[in-house]
Amino acid sequence: MKDLIQAHKKIISTVKEQMGFSDYGMYWLAFIEGGLTIWLLERIFFHWLKF
Repeated sequence: MKDLIQAHKKIISTVKEQMGFSDYGMYWLAFIEGGLTIWLLERIFFHWLKF
């Protein structure tokens, strides 16, 4: 589990450096990504599949 955590931290750090984001910018990126994911799932399940 520790290896997975360290790999995730390394990926986050790399993305942060490459995009030039601050911690605050990364929080916003995660928030927007989460919102888009929920919106897409909502569209799939409730619009296209008619649940």
